Amino acid sequence: MESERENFINEYVKKYTSNLQGQIKLISIPAITSLDMLIVVNLVENNDNDLTWLAPIATTLIKNPYITSLYAANQTGKSVFIYRVTEDMRSSVNTLPANAVFSVNFNQVSGKQRRVFLNQELEVVSWEYYDNGGYEPRVRPWFKNTKLDGSILISKPYKFYPSQHLGITFSRRAYDGKSVVGADFDYKSLSRVAQDMKYSKHAKTFLLTPTKDVIASNIDIDNDYSLESSEPGLMKALVNLDRLAPFNNTVMQSITNNGQLSRLLITPLNVGDEHVIYLVNLLKEQDFLATSAYFGSHLNVQNMLFLTLIFFIISILSTRRIARPLIYLNKSLTNIQTFKYRHKKYKPSNITEIDQLNETMLLMESVLVDFFNNLYHVARSSKPEELSASIVEQTEVILSASSCQLFITNRTNRQEFHLAANSGSIPEFELQSFARENKDVLDKHVYKVSNQDGQIIFSGGPCKTGFIIPLMNRKEENIGVLVIGFKDKIDKTVYDRIRLVRNFIGFNEIVLEHLEKEQEQQELFHSFVMMTATALDTKSPYTGGHCQRVPEITKLIAEAAESDTDRFADFSLTSKSREELLIAAWLHDCGKVTTPDYVMDKATKLETIYDRIHEIRMRYEVLKRDADVVYWQSIAKGINKTQAQQVCHELKAELDEEFAFIASCNPGSEFLAPEKQQRLAEISKRTWLRTLPDDIGISQQALAKKPEGFNQLPAIENVLADKLEHLCTWEEKQKQNKHSKRDFKILQPAHRFNRGEIHNLIVKAGTLTEEERYHINDHIVQTYIMLDQIMYPEYLKNVPLIAGSHHEKMNGEGYPLKLKGEEIPMGGRMIAVADIFEALTASDRPYKDAKKLSQALKIMAFMVKDEHLDHDVFDLFLTKGVYKSYADEYLKPEQLDFVDVDELRAIYIKR
Repeated sequence: MESERENFINEYVKKYTSNLQGQIKLISIPAITSLDMLIVVNLVENNDNDLTWLAPIATTLIKNPYITSLYAANQTGKSVFIYRVTEDMRSSVNTLPANAVFSVNFNQVSGKQRRVFLNQELEVVSWEYYDNGGYEPRVRPWFKNTKLDGSILISKPYKFYPSQHLGITFSRRAYDGKSVVGADFDYKSLSRVAQDMKYSKHAKTFLLTPTKDVIASNIDIDNDYSLESSEPGLMKALVNLDRLAPFNNTVMQSITNNGQLSRLLITPLNVGDEHVIYLVNLLKEQDFLATSAYFGSHLNVQNMLFLTLIFFIISILSTRRIARPLIYLNKSLTNIQTFKYRHKKYKPSNITEIDQLNETMLLMESVLVDFFNNLYHVARSSKPEELSASIVEQTEVILSASSCQLFITNRTNRQEFHLAANSGSIPEFELQSFARENKDVLDKHVYKVSNQDGQIIFSGGPCKTGFIIPLMNRKEENIGVLVIGFKDKIDKTVYDRIRLVRNFIGFNEIVLEHLEKEQEQQELFHSFVMMTATALDTKSPYTGGHCQRVPEITKLIAEAAESDTDRFADFSLTSKSREELLIAAWLHDCGKVTTPDYVMDKATKLETIYDRIHEIRMRYEVLKRDADVVYWQSIAKGINKTQAQQVCHELKAELDEEFAFIASCNPGSEFLAPEKQQRLAEISKRTWLRTLPDDIGISQQALAKKPEGFNQLPAIENVLADKLEHLCTWEEKQKQNKHSKRDFKILQPAHRFNRGEIHNLIVKAGTLTEEERYHINDHIVQTYIMLDQIMYPEYLKNVPLIAGSHHEKMNGEGYPLKLKGEEIPMGGRMIAVADIFEALTASDRPYKDAKKLSQALKIMAFMVKDEHLDHDVFDLFLTKGVYKSYADEYLKPEQLDFVDVDELRAIYIKR
C-alpha cells in the first residue's frame, strides 16, 4: 500500500511538473511572437520624437502581463528599452509622473541618454535626460550570445538593470546580424505561475537557478531574500542540486528544516536549449502524510476509473463504426494543437453526443481557419475598403448571420456614418437615425438589438434582430459601427461566439485606425506636393499653371499607354505606381524655387530686378543735355549760331539712333547677327561724364565689389560697360555636387552671374546669358537635391529620378545626368513630352508667343527625329489624340489649327 501511495504521489508530481512546463511555454509564446514582430522593425533607429511606431509594441505589453520589458540594441551600442511602469520603478524614479504607464529609454554609448514617459493613450507626459551608469548592451549575454540563424536565446537567470530583479531574457538577432531584440521576465512574473505549483496549502514552492538563486516563489520574497538564512535545512539539502539531470523523475527526501520534519521534492526543468531551473517544493511532514492519505483514499477510485477506461477502449475496438468519428475528432484536436487546422467535412456516427462534439470541434476548427486567414489578409490590407469587406464577410461566417454591414466615420465628423461594406444584398440599415436618437448605444461593448430597435434599424428588410458593435480608436473616438442582422431567432451558439467577434473586431480597430492615419499622412503629403507646385506657379506670373498642367498631360499620356495593345502592351500602372508618376509630375520643377525670379521671368537682356535699359536711356538723356550745353557754350564763344545749331542737331540725332539700336537689341526676340554685336561694341566706346560718386548709398555687398583706390570725380565712363562689379562669384556652399549623392554632369560657369551690360546685350538668341541659362538648367539639379532629402515609402522611392529626368535626351545629350535611352525611366520620358508641349503652347510667357497646335507638334516631331524625345511616347501622344484632348480644354481657340498627323509622323519615322 505504501509503494502504491508513493507511486501515486510521483504521478501527482509529474502532473504538476508537466503543468509548470506548459505554463512556462504559455508565457514564452508571447515573448517569441513579440520577437518575431520586432525582428523585422528597425526599432533602434525609430524617431524618438514621433512615437507612433510604439503602438503595436505597447499593445503587446498590455496584452501580455508576464513580459516586463521589450528592447533592442545594435552593433554601435545604441539601444531603446520599452518598460512597463511598475511600483518598483515609481519608488526608484523620483521624476516619474503619476499617470505614466510606459517608459521609453533611448540610450547610446556616450552622451546624454533620453527617457520619455507616456500615458495609457501613448501620449507623451514628460521626458528627461538621465544617467544610465555607462550601460553597455553589447557586452551583455543576451546580446553577444545570440546566433545569426535567428534562433531564440533564453538566458541564464540574472539580475536585470536597473531594477536588480532576478529573471530571464528571451533574445534574438536580426536577420542582417546588425541588431538584437529582447524580452524580459522577472521573478515577480514567474512567481504568478509558481502560485499554483505547490502540493498543499502550507507548502513552499521555489524556482531555483543551478547556483541556488531564487527566481520565483509562491511566498513574498525580494531581491535580498536568501535561502541560506531563511531555509537553512533546505539549503543544506540542495548541495548536489546541479547533479540532477533535466526530465529525470522527481527526487523526494525527508529533511529537517527550521526544527521541523519536512518532505523535499525537487524537479529539474529545461529552460531553453542548455539551461536548467529547478522546481522545489517543501512540505511539512504532517501535510505530506495528509496529502498521502488523501491519495490513498482515492486509489480505489483511480482503479475504478482505470477499469472504466479499459472497458471503454474495448468497446471502441469492438465497434469500429463508432470509433471512426472519435479518431477523426482526435485528429482535429491534434491539428488544432499543432496549428494545422483546416476546413473539413463532418463525419456522422450513431452516437448523438459524439456527433455534437465532433460537429462543435469541426466548427471551431473552421472558425479558427477563417479567423487566422482574416488576420493574415487584414495585416496585408493597404486600403480601408479591403479591410471593411474582410470584416463583414468574416463576421457573417463566424456568426452565421443573415447580413453584416460596416459603417465608418471620418476624422472631421465622428457623428456621421457612411456604409463602407455590406456582406449581402440587403438594403442599407437605418443606423444614422437610430444612433442620433440613442447615443448611449455607441458607448456599449456590444449592444443587443431588441425587437423594437429592429423595427427602426432593419426597417423594410428581412432582418428582425441582431447586434451593434462600436469600433473605437485608442483615443476612445468612434471610428465605425458593425451592425449584424439575423432573419431568425438568435440561438445560444451566436451568443457564445459574439465574444470572439468582439475580440476579432478589437484587432481590426487597430488596423482601421492605422489605415486612417496612413490615409491622413498620404493626404498631407499630396496636399504638400500640390502646395509646392501651386507656390511655384504663383511665384512667377508668367509661368502660372505650368506645374499644374504638366501632371494633367502626363496622366493623359499614361492612360493612353495603358490602353495601347501594341508598343505599350506590357505597360500598366498600379494605384501606387500611378501615384508615383503623378507626384513626380507635380514636383518636376520644384527646384525652380531656388531660381531667381528675374532669371526665370527675364523678359529683356538687361533685366535683373528691373530693366536696366532705363539707366542707359538716362545716360543718353545726359549726353543730349550735354549737346545743348555745348551749343550754348559755342554761342557764348562767338561761333556762328546756325553752324552750332547744326552740330547740335546732328549729335542728338546720332544719339537717338544709337539708343534706338540698343533698345532694339534688348528684347531678344530676334537673332542678333555678328554685325550687330560689332556695332554694340563700337557704340560702347562713347563716353559720358559722371559727377556724382557711385560708392555711396549702396549695400555692403555692392561696395565690396568696387575696385580699390580713389574714385576721382568727375569720372568719364562708357555708355555701355562690363565692370568688375558686374561679376558675382560662387560661394563654397553654392558649388555643384556639394549637397547631392548624384554625379551631375552639367558644366558650372566660372561666375555665378555676369551682369555686364555688353555681355548681356550681345546674347545671340533669347534674353539669357550663359550664367543665367545655367541657373535655369540648374533647377533640375536643385530638384534632385530637394527630392532626394525626402524620406519616401518604398513605392515612391523613384520619384526623384522620374521628376529629375525630364530634361534628359534619348541620345544622351540632355542634363543633368546625361542619361541615355532606356536609362531614362518611362515616367521621365512621359513628363518630358508633357513639359515641352505645355511650354510651347503656353500663352503666359513674356519672352515668346504661344505656338499654334500644329507648330508646337512640328517642333516636337523634329525633336523626336533628333533623338531628344522618346519616339514611342510622342507617337502615342500624337496618334491617340492625347494632344487634342488637352488642347480642347486648355488652349485658346486661335491656337487650335489643323494638325496633319501623317505629315508629322513622316518627319521622324524612318522609311
